Amino acid sequence: LPCAAPGSPSAAEPRAELSPRASSAASQLGLAPSDGARLLVFALLVQAVQAFMSYDGGATPAILDTIQEQMPGTWSASELGLLGSMDKIGMTVTSVLWGRLLQLCSTKKLLGVGLFVNALGTAIFGGFRSKPLMYAVKFAMGATQALQGVWATVWTATFAPPGSQAMWLGMTALSAGAGNGIGTSVAGFGTASGLPYAFAYYLEAAAPGLLWVY
Repeated sequence: LPCAAPGSPSAAEPRAELSPRASSAASQLGLAPSDGARLLVFALLVQAVQAFMSYDGGATPAILDTIQEQMPGTWSASELGLLGSMDKIGMTVTSVLWGRLLQLCSTKKLLGVGLFVNALGTAIFGGFRSKPLMYAVKFAMGATQALQGVWATVWTATFAPPGSQAMWLGMTALSAGAGNGIGTSVAGFGTASGLPYAFAYYLEAAAPGLLWVY
């Protein structure tokens, strides 16, 4: 990824109506939108992407027993527990790293790569029955969720309408919880209906994949 020295612009120039603080942040964090574009960015790139990425956190616990059934003799209880936590480990390990990279590198390119890796990793997790590969892609999925979380928090705090920052930040947490719940429901009902657990992950991969293509 092409990186810039700290403090140099990494994306579009800010609009004149932004405050000095927001203008300075915009040069490193990407977008400096008008009111209409700001709402679109918040709805799609902050809320929707956060919900899609959080889907996995609810889907995985719902399909662990199905993984054990479809891969008999492969997983112990402790290994399944580790599999379920690998995305959280990825988030924890990489959060500080993303904060620094967002200061140095092109935000748009970082987010684009993160979205692609998340969609690809989700599809691989559903389609390949290899223990090391499933561990690796779950870690990568968590790492991309951390990138999205760090960027979305800073973007919201910077570009939310004056006096609405707390409400917008709360809505971000709401979208994460909604995505988690949808993942649990889709994966749980899907496997209970006899569908392979891969179905829930292919469905999840489709949404960020389409956003990435767009």
